[in-house]
Amino acid sequence: MTSRYGGLHQRDGRPVGHDGYDSGSGLGVPTGGYRPATPNSRGQYSHAVLDELESQNDAAIEAMSAKVRMLKDITTAIGVDVRDSTTMINSMNDTFENTRFKLRGTMNRMLRMAEKTGVGWKTWLAFFGAVSLLFWYVWLF
Repeated sequence: MTSRYGGLHQRDGRPVGHDGYDSGSGLGVPTGGYRPATPNSRGQYSHAVLDELESQNDAAIEAMSAKVRMLKDITTAIGVDVRDSTTMINSMNDTFENTRFKLRGTMNRMLRMAEKTGVGWKTWLAFFGAVSLLFWYVWLF
C-alpha cells in the first residue's frame, strides 16, 4: 500500500530540477539573483537588504505595469474590432433589406405580368425552371 503522503496523486507542481534553490552549494540559498532577507538578532533589517527589496519591488511593479499596458492595448484593439464589426453588420443588414425590397418588387411585377398575359404564375415558374435546367445541363456537359 502506498504511504499517505507519497503517492502519485500528490506530486509537487513545480517542474523537476527547478526548485528555486542552488542544490550544489548545500546552503539552501535561493537562486535567481535574490538575496535572503533575514533580520538580525533584534529583528531589524539592514539598509542594504531593504534597498535590495525595494529595487526588487520596483522591478516587479514595472513588470506588472508592462503587463497591464499590454492588456489595455489588447482590450482597446478588441473594442475597435467590435465597433468595426458592428458597423459592417449594420451595413450588411441594410443591404439585405434593400435586396429584399427589390426582390419583392420584382416578384410583384412578374405576378402582374403573368396576370396580364393570362398565364398563371406556376406556368412561369415551370418555364424559368426549365430554362435554368437547360443552362445547368449545357454548363455541366
